[in-house]
Amino acid sequence: MTKSEMLITVKNNLKLEDDTRDLDISDVILGVCDYCNLSPEDLPDDLEPFVRRKVKGVVDYEMVHGPGYTQEIASIKEGDGSITYATDSSNSRENIYGLSGADKAILRRFRRLRGYA
Repeated sequence: MTKSEMLITVKNNLKLEDDTRDLDISDVILGVCDYCNLSPEDLPDDLEPFVRRKVKGVVDYEMVHGPGYTQEIASIKEGDGSITYATDSSNSRENIYGLSGADKAILRRFRRLRGYA
């Protein structure tokens, strides 16, 4: 499967009608290709569910929080002006848009040695 075929498949499976999420889908595909040392022109079909779930996570995150970055606040202490943010591995921006440790564990079976096809 090529990158463009995967993009179309992910859009169809997520029922996205317009091209507003094409860049997000392409970013996830290229991130997976970089981590797994795969060519964007020769992707395993088995990667489609991972890419679809990752894009769905980005879409859901942006629907709740907007496209900008806002952290959830766990507590505010007024005495000394302390703010504690609720950030864990599941809701951090890096894990939503990038590859988390759990994502990398899933992708390990698709990794290729650099320089080998």
